[in-house]
Amino acid sequence: MENNSTPKTQRTKQILGLVGSPRKLGNCEVFIKDIFSKIDAPCELNLIRLPSLNIKPCNACYGCIMGNPCPNTDDMGFLLESIAASDAIIIVTPVYYLGAHSIFKRILDRGFLFYNYIEKTHNKPCILVNIYGIKDRIGVSSQMLMTFASFLCLDIKETVYIKAALPGEILMDVNNRNKAGALADLLFSDKKQGRKTGCPYCGCDIARIENEKLICTLCHSYFSMDNQGNRSKIKDGGILGPPEHMYKHKEWLKGMKNRFFQNKKEILKTSIPYKDMGKWIKPPIS
Repeated sequence: MENNSTPKTQRTKQILGLVGSPRKLGNCEVFIKDIFSKIDAPCELNLIRLPSLNIKPCNACYGCIMGNPCPNTDDMGFLLESIAASDAIIIVTPVYYLGAHSIFKRILDRGFLFYNYIEKTHNKPCILVNIYGIKDRIGVSSQMLMTFASFLCLDIKETVYIKAALPGEILMDVNNRNKAGALADLLFSDKKQGRKTGCPYCGCDIARIENEKLICTLCHSYFSMDNQGNRSKIKDGGILGPPEHMYKHKEWLKGMKNRFFQNKKEILKTSIPYKDMGKWIKPPIS
């Protein structure tokens, strides 16, 4: 029997590249574009240069936790809406003084707003790339990107570190071009990152030491490691999880806000005596 059915047209996927560097055509930007160029599926690339965004400091008012709109009018809504509207995200940062670009911390300081979007961002695939300049000087950059992605409930397909100091030189190394191709293949695949190092729960490379145990600085799980590098799970930190799990933390935060109101008079009684202590100094008016 002749098959007259018309094949379905594959939907064009929207890739969002979050460029963590202010440098135009620098390593962060061109590496995102090289990954995109190697994706074997109909897709479009949208780019946001994160340092150009207006992200105001958190007011610590807890308004968003209590269901009120954030009093800050800036680009946080635009950024989170853009992530929610995308099919996959590629996040790249330069390593500055052993950390990711400060824009990521400014965004994370407003992370309570993530709760309004995690239903839409949950399980969206993402790739995290840390680009450093001095051999072995990666610092804590990866932990910052993983925190950003994990608390948005994104599916971290891979976290990579690439040495490239000069602006745009990242594509001059054939190994980096091959890495871009491997990441392109991974982005929409069913594969998960199979890391052989770091936290056995979330893959974060950075841990605190407590007696003979290691505590992951991202998911706060406990694990141990023998002298052959074999990791053994001890206790799940219970921090990361699907949206339903994350909402439990939101409810805890609401409880803390209510607890403050209940104890406000007692708290103020102990803090008011310190009100006029010391002298505030400010930069000169230019």
